[in-house]
Amino acid sequence: MTEPSPGAAVTGTAGGGALHALPSEPAFSGDPGVDAVVPPTKREREAQWLADAAGFDVGTATLAELRGLADRMFRLVDDAFPPDQARERYAAAVGEIERRARRDARTGTSASREVFKDSVLGSRFELFVDGGLAAYLEYALAGGRLTLQALVELPGSERRGLGGALVRHAVLSAHKRRLDLVAGCSAARRFLQENPQYRTLARTP
Repeated sequence: MTEPSPGAAVTGTAGGGALHALPSEPAFSGDPGVDAVVPPTKREREAQWLADAAGFDVGTATLAELRGLADRMFRLVDDAFPPDQARERYAAAVGEIERRARRDARTGTSASREVFKDSVLGSRFELFVDGGLAAYLEYALAGGRLTLQALVELPGSERRGLGGALVRHAVLSAHKRRLDLVAGCSAARRFLQENPQYRTLARTP
């Protein structure tokens, strides 16, 4: 496995080896009425990673989520005194990735290729799987504020965890572009509830 570069916020294809690393600082809000959010310390961030990893089901996770877990646990393992739980979860994630690769090699299939796209003209983030549109997330952009409005998963793509991957991509995209993100739809709010490490990057209306 290629050693991840620390501090990177990476998204990309599930089959291409891209990792989902958590951002290390919150998005800036230009609203003077909003108190500044103090970014978590390295120790606090790593403690949150371990807490999230404890409830992570490698059997039902997508390949992108497995690689994200492996990336975070690798950072904890690559330390003078790594936590035992980090070693175990890293081994579990890598083992599941390798198991799926062997399965695909036996059956002659390959992992689905996921591609994210920001369709500016359509005002929506789009997720393509193996070349076909699988889901999209409508948004409104005005005055440096990105409001996530509605998530649509196309028939055949439901219950595959694609909606969460698409919302994560939107959150990280807004963070990278220094936009004030507003979770204006139930899918975005649910994602933030289930992934508290991203809450400092968005607010709910």
